[in-house]
Amino acid sequence: MRRAIRYVALITATVVAAIVFSQLPVLGQEGRGGRGGEGRQGGQAQSLPEAPPIGFFGSYRIAADKIDPSKLPIIGAWRINFDRSDPALKLANRFKDTGTVIYSAENGGIKQEVFLYWPPTKVDYKKVFTDDAREFFFKLDGKNIYPNPQGPNGLGQTVAMWLVDRNTLYRERATKGVVDERVMYRISPDGKTLVWTNLNADGNSGHQVWDRIELPRR
Repeated sequence: MRRAIRYVALITATVVAAIVFSQLPVLGQEGRGGRGGEGRQGGQAQSLPEAPPIGFFGSYRIAADKIDPSKLPIIGAWRINFDRSDPALKLANRFKDTGTVIYSAENGGIKQEVFLYWPPTKVDYKKVFTDDAREFFFKLDGKNIYPNPQGPNGLGQTVAMWLVDRNTLYRERATKGVVDERVMYRISPDGKTLVWTNLNADGNSGHQVWDRIELPRR
Protein backbone atom coordinates (compact mmCIF):
# COMPACT_ATOMS: atom_id res chain seq x y z
CA MET A 1 0.00 0.00 0.00
CA ARG A 2 2.82 2.40 0.86
CA ARG A 3 4.46 1.67 -2.48
CA ALA A 4 1.20 2.50 -4.22
CA ILE A 5 0.90 5.77 -2.31
CA ARG A 6 4.48 6.70 -3.20
CA TYR A 7 3.80 5.85 -6.85
CA VAL A 8 0.71 8.07 -6.99
CA ALA A 9 2.62 10.86 -5.24
CA LEU A 10 5.42 10.57 -7.82
CA ILE A 11 2.92 10.81 -10.69
CA THR A 12 1.29 13.85 -9.10
CA ALA A 13 4.65 15.55 -8.60
CA THR A 14 5.56 14.86 -12.21
CA VAL A 15 2.31 16.39 -13.42
CA VAL A 16 2.75 19.50 -11.26
CA ALA A 17 6.35 19.95 -12.41
CA ALA A 18 5.27 19.55 -16.01
CA ILE A 19 2.66 22.27 -15.62
CA VAL A 20 5.32 24.63 -14.26
CA PHE A 21 7.78 23.86 -17.03
CA SER A 22 5.05 24.25 -19.64
CA GLN A 23 4.97 27.96 -18.81
CA LEU A 24 8.63 28.32 -19.81
CA PRO A 25 9.59 29.13 -23.42
CA VAL A 26 10.47 26.17 -25.59
CA LEU A 27 13.77 26.44 -27.45
CA GLY A 28 12.97 27.39 -31.01
CA GLN A 29 9.59 28.87 -30.12
CA GLU A 30 11.07 31.84 -28.28
CA GLY A 31 14.49 31.65 -29.88
CA ARG A 32 17.88 31.92 -28.25
CA GLY A 33 18.15 35.64 -28.61
CA GLY A 34 14.58 36.85 -28.34
CA ARG A 35 11.00 36.26 -29.40
CA GLY A 36 9.94 34.95 -32.77
CA GLY A 37 12.60 32.26 -33.05
CA GLU A 38 15.49 34.60 -33.79
CA GLY A 39 19.01 34.13 -32.48
CA ARG A 40 22.05 36.30 -32.98
CA GLN A 41 25.34 35.34 -34.58
CA GLY A 42 28.07 37.87 -35.09
CA GLY A 43 25.69 40.69 -34.24
CA GLN A 44 23.25 39.59 -36.95
CA ALA A 45 19.78 38.18 -36.39
CA GLN A 46 19.60 34.51 -37.27
CA SER A 47 16.37 32.67 -37.94
CA LEU A 48 16.06 29.42 -36.01
CA PRO A 49 13.60 26.62 -36.84
CA GLU A 50 10.42 26.58 -34.85
CA ALA A 51 9.92 23.75 -32.35
CA PRO A 52 6.55 21.96 -32.58
CA PRO A 53 3.89 23.47 -30.28
CA ILE A 54 3.83 20.59 -27.81
CA GLY A 55 1.91 22.29 -24.98
CA PHE A 56 1.74 21.08 -21.35
CA PHE A 57 4.24 18.23 -21.37
CA GLY A 58 5.24 15.43 -23.67
CA SER A 59 7.59 14.81 -26.54
CA TYR A 60 7.50 16.64 -29.85
CA ARG A 61 7.15 13.16 -31.35
CA ILE A 62 3.46 13.10 -30.39
CA ALA A 63 2.59 16.54 -31.80
CA ALA A 64 0.85 14.96 -34.79
CA ASP A 65 -1.17 12.62 -32.53
CA LYS A 66 -2.56 15.61 -30.64
CA ILE A 67 -3.98 16.96 -33.89
CA ASP A 68 -5.11 13.59 -35.24
CA PRO A 69 -5.59 11.05 -32.43
CA SER A 70 -7.10 8.38 -34.67
CA LYS A 71 -4.05 6.08 -34.37
CA LEU A 72 -3.61 6.34 -30.60
CA PRO A 73 -3.90 3.00 -28.75
CA ILE A 74 -6.72 4.30 -26.54
CA ILE A 75 -9.05 4.40 -29.54
CA GLY A 76 -11.47 1.47 -29.45
CA ALA A 77 -13.70 -0.32 -26.93
CA TRP A 78 -12.91 -1.47 -23.39
CA ARG A 79 -14.71 -3.67 -20.83
CA ILE A 80 -14.40 -3.21 -17.04
CA ASN A 81 -12.28 -5.79 -15.20
CA PHE A 82 -13.40 -5.92 -11.56
CA ASP A 83 -10.84 -8.56 -10.60
CA ARG A 84 -7.94 -6.20 -11.36
CA SER A 85 -9.61 -2.97 -10.22
CA ASP A 86 -9.95 -1.56 -6.71
CA PRO A 87 -12.52 -3.70 -4.81
CA ALA A 88 -14.43 -0.55 -3.88
CA LEU A 89 -15.33 -0.03 -7.54
CA LYS A 90 -17.67 -3.00 -7.69
CA LEU A 91 -19.22 -2.12 -4.32
CA ALA A 92 -19.93 1.40 -5.59
CA ASN A 93 -22.06 -0.17 -8.33
CA ARG A 94 -20.96 2.47 -10.80
CA PHE A 95 -20.54 -0.27 -13.44
CA LYS A 96 -22.07 -3.66 -14.07
CA ASP A 97 -19.98 -6.61 -15.29
CA THR A 98 -20.58 -5.44 -18.85
CA GLY A 99 -19.53 -1.84 -18.18
CA THR A 100 -18.04 -0.47 -21.39
CA VAL A 101 -16.16 2.62 -22.51
CA ILE A 102 -15.62 3.53 -26.16
CA TYR A 103 -13.13 6.07 -27.54
CA SER A 104 -13.60 7.30 -31.11
CA ALA A 105 -11.51 9.81 -33.07
CA GLU A 106 -13.73 12.65 -34.24
CA ASN A 107 -13.12 16.15 -35.64
CA GLY A 108 -9.50 16.26 -34.53
CA GLY A 109 -10.39 15.13 -31.02
CA ILE A 110 -11.82 12.15 -29.14
CA LYS A 111 -15.40 11.21 -28.31
CA GLN A 112 -15.67 9.23 -25.08
CA GLU A 113 -18.77 7.14 -24.40
CA VAL A 114 -19.21 5.48 -21.00
CA PHE A 115 -21.85 2.80 -20.40
CA LEU A 116 -22.90 1.37 -17.05
CA TYR A 117 -23.80 -1.84 -18.89
CA TRP A 118 -23.87 -3.09 -22.47
CA PRO A 119 -25.93 -2.94 -24.54
CA PRO A 120 -27.50 0.32 -23.35
CA THR A 121 -31.27 0.42 -23.03
CA LYS A 122 -31.58 4.20 -23.02
CA VAL A 123 -30.86 6.26 -26.12
CA ASP A 124 -31.40 9.80 -24.80
CA TYR A 125 -28.22 9.99 -22.68
CA LYS A 126 -26.71 12.58 -25.03
CA LYS A 127 -29.36 15.12 -24.02
CA VAL A 128 -30.71 13.90 -20.67
CA PHE A 129 -28.57 13.06 -17.64
CA THR A 130 -28.49 9.40 -16.77
CA ASP A 131 -26.12 7.15 -14.86
CA ASP A 132 -26.62 4.45 -17.48
CA ALA A 133 -24.57 6.17 -20.18
CA ARG A 134 -22.86 9.43 -21.05
CA GLU A 135 -20.88 10.96 -23.87
CA PHE A 136 -18.52 13.91 -24.21
CA PHE A 137 -15.93 15.26 -26.63
CA PHE A 138 -12.49 16.73 -26.03
CA LYS A 139 -9.30 17.65 -27.82
CA LEU A 140 -5.82 16.91 -26.51
CA ASP A 141 -4.94 20.58 -26.08
CA GLY A 142 -5.15 20.97 -22.29
CA LYS A 143 -7.96 23.53 -22.52
CA ASN A 144 -10.62 23.15 -19.84
CA ILE A 145 -13.46 24.15 -22.13
CA TYR A 146 -15.10 20.91 -23.22
CA PRO A 147 -18.51 20.49 -21.54
CA ASN A 148 -20.38 17.65 -19.88
CA PRO A 149 -17.67 15.14 -18.89
CA GLN A 150 -20.22 13.54 -16.55
CA GLY A 151 -23.13 14.02 -18.90
CA PRO A 152 -25.64 16.91 -19.19
CA ASN A 153 -26.24 17.10 -15.44
CA GLY A 154 -26.53 20.87 -15.09
CA LEU A 155 -23.44 21.18 -12.86
CA GLY A 156 -21.45 23.32 -15.29
CA GLN A 157 -18.67 20.77 -15.65
CA THR A 158 -15.86 20.93 -18.19
CA VAL A 159 -12.85 18.74 -18.91
CA ALA A 160 -9.28 19.28 -20.09
CA MET A 161 -7.16 16.50 -21.59
CA TRP A 162 -3.44 16.28 -22.33
CA LEU A 163 -1.46 13.70 -24.27
CA VAL A 164 1.66 12.82 -22.25
CA ASP A 165 2.85 10.13 -24.64
CA ARG A 166 1.08 7.78 -27.03
CA ASN A 167 0.09 5.49 -24.16
CA THR A 168 -0.69 8.11 -21.49
CA LEU A 169 -3.39 10.78 -21.20
CA TYR A 170 -3.99 13.15 -18.30
CA ARG A 171 -7.43 14.55 -17.44
CA GLU A 172 -8.70 17.40 -15.26
CA ARG A 173 -12.39 17.93 -14.64
CA ALA A 174 -13.66 21.27 -13.37
CA THR A 175 -17.02 22.13 -11.84
CA LYS A 176 -17.92 25.77 -12.42
CA GLY A 177 -14.26 26.56 -13.10
CA VAL A 178 -12.78 24.72 -10.10
CA VAL A 179 -10.73 21.59 -10.83
CA ASP A 180 -12.14 18.77 -8.69
CA GLU A 181 -10.95 15.59 -10.42
CA ARG A 182 -7.63 14.44 -11.85
CA VAL A 183 -7.18 11.15 -13.69
CA MET A 184 -4.28 9.50 -15.48
CA TYR A 185 -5.18 7.17 -18.35
CA ARG A 186 -2.50 4.58 -19.14
CA ILE A 187 -2.56 1.94 -21.87
CA SER A 188 -0.27 -1.08 -21.50
CA PRO A 189 2.56 -1.51 -24.05
CA ASP A 190 0.71 -4.40 -25.70
CA GLY A 191 -2.40 -2.22 -26.09
CA LYS A 192 -4.69 -4.70 -24.32
CA THR A 193 -5.19 -3.00 -20.93
CA LEU A 194 -6.34 0.50 -19.97
CA VAL A 195 -6.00 1.80 -16.39
CA TRP A 196 -7.69 4.89 -14.99
CA THR A 197 -5.82 6.19 -11.91
CA ASN A 198 -7.59 8.88 -9.90
CA LEU A 199 -5.33 11.48 -8.27
CA ASN A 200 -7.82 13.32 -6.09
CA ALA A 201 -6.75 15.33 -3.08
CA ASP A 202 -9.91 14.37 -1.18
CA GLY A 203 -8.66 10.81 -0.86
CA ASN A 204 -11.13 9.45 -3.38
CA SER A 205 -8.35 7.85 -5.37
CA GLY A 206 -7.90 4.41 -6.84
CA HIS A 207 -7.61 2.61 -10.12
CA GLN A 208 -10.01 1.08 -12.63
CA VAL A 209 -8.80 -1.56 -15.07
CA TRP A 210 -10.31 -2.12 -18.51
CA ASP A 211 -9.67 -4.88 -21.05
CA ARG A 212 -9.74 -4.22 -24.77
CA ILE A 213 -12.68 -5.81 -26.58
CA GLU A 214 -13.94 -5.84 -30.13
CA LEU A 215 -15.93 -2.74 -30.96
CA PRO A 216 -19.56 -3.64 -30.18
CA ARG A 217 -22.04 -3.55 -33.02
CA ARG A 218 -24.48 -0.66 -32.79
